[in-house]
Amino acid sequence: MPAVAAGSLVLVTGASGFIAAHTVQALLDAGFPVRGSVRSVDKGEYLKERFRGKSASFDYVIVDDIEKPNAFDEAVKGVGGVVHMASPFHLKAEDPEMLIGPAVGGTVGILHSLKKHNPGVSRVVVTSSTASINDETRPAPFHFTEEHWNEYSAKVCAEKGRDAPNGHKYRASKTLAERAFWRFMETEDVAFDGVTINPPMVYGPIIHPVSNPESLNTSVATFYDWFSGRKSQADIPFIATANFVDVRDTALAHVRALVVPEASGQRFISSAGPASPNDFCIAIHHHFPQLANVADGYPTNVEEINAASYLFDGAKAARVLGITYRDIDTCVKDMGDCLLDKFSL
Repeated sequence: MPAVAAGSLVLVTGASGFIAAHTVQALLDAGFPVRGSVRSVDKGEYLKERFRGKSASFDYVIVDDIEKPNAFDEAVKGVGGVVHMASPFHLKAEDPEMLIGPAVGGTVGILHSLKKHNPGVSRVVVTSSTASINDETRPAPFHFTEEHWNEYSAKVCAEKGRDAPNGHKYRASKTLAERAFWRFMETEDVAFDGVTINPPMVYGPIIHPVSNPESLNTSVATFYDWFSGRKSQADIPFIATANFVDVRDTALAHVRALVVPEASGQRFISSAGPASPNDFCIAIHHHFPQLANVADGYPTNVEEINAASYLFDGAKAARVLGITYRDIDTCVKDMGDCLLDKFSL
């Protein structure tokens, strides 16, 4: 099946996001010119300046509402590959449709735009999530692979609506958007193929536009709560339901998913393994001993806590896409250095 040829123009939607900015950088470093969709000129100009001097070129288009009919019609013209990353990730939605609408609408919308205006595109890579895999009706510890689907969150949202827990609202949006993607690929007569990348919580240094700690993306903001001492020893859970991946590794997975022929039609969990707040606190103390307000963690309980975790198996992405995952220690060190450089503590 088709893979994207070297030097082809690649569209990255939601290009000013945390993972997306790193993906743009990885594509440029690999020699792919990039067209990024952003919601404002300010964000587009920030990225143009950030990536000035790269051997491949970056430019942007404004797509202010991914749910609008035909929102991506102009953006898709002339590109050889697409990385669709634009989708809301936060845990503050009052109504599930605030997340489900743009997640599903944006995904289906860009596919229809491609079918109408660029049917010769080679491949579409969609950023999904382990949220579409994580069926929490399965008690931890549990070993998840790409064969698993989370249908439970959508059921909870259908039954409870606005009263559904916020985590389920987000997870439902990712499941329904990914299901819609694969349904389109199976039922529509198109020549291009598709891949999804399913990361867990993504951490690492930030290169997208962030003005203050309050504007951090959801995952790094969670880390910042521990890094800044906002959360204490009493807040550390003794089960690590989340896994982690360094943002640079997930960005590379998206690039490789565009170009590796064997990736066609596949889901890929890009996960380095379990990570708990306990792991964060221990690594922070090791690398940043000057931060006096950080919880001590439980160094003698690391194996116990992580053994009780869900495991999202990232071996397939390592094998097929050639990803070597950074460990939690490296990720925390680089993320912490970045945060200290940006914000005073």
